[in-house]
Amino acid sequence: MKIPKLGLRTWTILLFVLVTIAGFSLLNFFYQKSQNESKALISSLSIVEELKDLDSPSPRDRTTAGNVISALHQYKSANHLLWARANRRNATILFFLILISSAIIIFFVCKISQPLRELKAATDLIRKGNFSVHLPETGLYEMKMLKNSFNMMSFELEAIQTKLLVTEKELIWKDLSRILAHEIKNPLTPIQLAIQRLEEKLESEPDTIKELLPQSIQIISQEVENLKLLAQDFSNYAKISQAKKEPFNPAAYLEEICRSYVSDYKLNLSMVPNERIEFDKTHFYQIVTNIIQNAIDASQPESPIHIDLIRDRSYLVLSIRDEGSGIETEDLPRIFEPYFSKKGKGTGLGLALVKRLSEANNAVVRVKSKLGEGSEFILIMEA
Repeated sequence: MKIPKLGLRTWTILLFVLVTIAGFSLLNFFYQKSQNESKALISSLSIVEELKDLDSPSPRDRTTAGNVISALHQYKSANHLLWARANRRNATILFFLILISSAIIIFFVCKISQPLRELKAATDLIRKGNFSVHLPETGLYEMKMLKNSFNMMSFELEAIQTKLLVTEKELIWKDLSRILAHEIKNPLTPIQLAIQRLEEKLESEPDTIKELLPQSIQIISQEVENLKLLAQDFSNYAKISQAKKEPFNPAAYLEEICRSYVSDYKLNLSMVPNERIEFDKTHFYQIVTNIIQNAIDASQPESPIHIDLIRDRSYLVLSIRDEGSGIETEDLPRIFEPYFSKKGKGTGLGLALVKRLSEANNAVVRVKSKLGEGSEFILIMEA
């Protein structure tokens, strides 16, 4: 039959019981010993026999009485010393009993606290994503079991993380390959058709090819430009770096950005002046231009775009609102997802880029939209 191992609580209780029993046994032993010595001292004084012969106050009687009184004083002194010694002994035993109990408590606290500190440090590493942490399975029985369970959990989490990373990479590459194939195929089709028309004319009507050539060159140039924009979009999304924040006036910078649009589009600006933010200027430019371009694509040519910058307590809030077609309710939760787009052109990376750049600068981007009435993108920045 396998003998079960004693747990920490059992060992602690047993040790305290043993120390307490041993301590009180010692106290009882010395107390009984002191009592016996006191009784022996009393019995050694034959006071009654000595006083039987004291019938008359003779000189001998007085001497006997003096001896008895002296013996009584000696007894009292000896008895006082005996009990004082017993009290000191008992106090010493109690003191050492307390010391031993305290040492036991300190020992077990140290035995428990050190592994707990190790566990806390290990859980902090787990929380930061380091699942390869491993604890030495040492210490008390319960701590060994706890560390063993923790190590098993860490190993399983590491295995799951590895599988998830592999699966995620495969899904990303599959999704990216599908999107790239689709996006590249769109501009390649007109290029191919333009070249085919040139080849047909070259064979059938070589004299008229000059008439078709400018149009074909324009088509090819336009689609090559689209391919360059596609590559640029993917490059911008992939290489987002850490924000290099600097203080600047957002109202003045917004006016500067909008100068490129005011000649072709109707922009209504309303901004609080003399405010400053800590933001990466390049990121700010990319966020604003992507949202404005998104508003232009969703609006009619003469439809206005409203740009407002206001202060709300300790925040600056930038609102870019259009009066375009709006976004369907079921599409709102997905508009910041990479590659999600309902437009006829584009990669679906513009708004995903806006979200990533906003988060890199500790800003929050929100959207409100109603189908048929337009959309409003809101950027909330720390002022």
